[in-house]
Amino acid sequence: MKELFYFFIAFSMMLTGIFVVVPQAVNVLGFSGETFFEGEIWRILSYPFAHVTLSHLLENLVALFVVILLSYELNLGLKEFLAVFLISGILVAFFSGIFFPYLLIVGSSLGIYSLFGALALKEQEIMPKYFFLGIFWMIIFLNLAYTVYVSNNFTQAAYHGAGFVSGLGIISIKRFKPKKRILQ
Repeated sequence: MKELFYFFIAFSMMLTGIFVVVPQAVNVLGFSGETFFEGEIWRILSYPFAHVTLSHLLENLVALFVVILLSYELNLGLKEFLAVFLISGILVAFFSGIFFPYLLIVGSSLGIYSLFGALALKEQEIMPKYFFLGIFWMIIFLNLAYTVYVSNNFTQAAYHGAGFVSGLGIISIKRFKPKKRILQ
């Protein structure tokens, strides 16, 4: 499980390096359906690395650290962690690109919220479901209140909610294992 902490250190250094070295990272790495469907397909993987401001970067790093601590405590391995982060990010961005092609997506918070969703479902083995889901719904509510207070724009909160739901979906698909039947 130490791999999660090594991942955090490496990912933090990479995000900070991109923020410092590539001042136009939002324009170069940010995802929008318009640019993606015009052929810039790398953007569906690169947008989590671009951050608008230093406070945006720091907020994402703190949230990522909290998610990694929870992942460590709840035995979410690095492979599951990366799968949820990447698959949910790709799915939400792709469908966003179809329905809202001019909307720009940047930052790693979508993947972070998908991990919160995955952990909410995974946690049911240790803690009562009503308690843990209550904590995560409080996180969603606080994010919504913060977003409205800062920008009066519900777009960010909608993406975070979509990330949360996609994380729930990915982990629930992984947990579903069909029963093996023996032919007689």
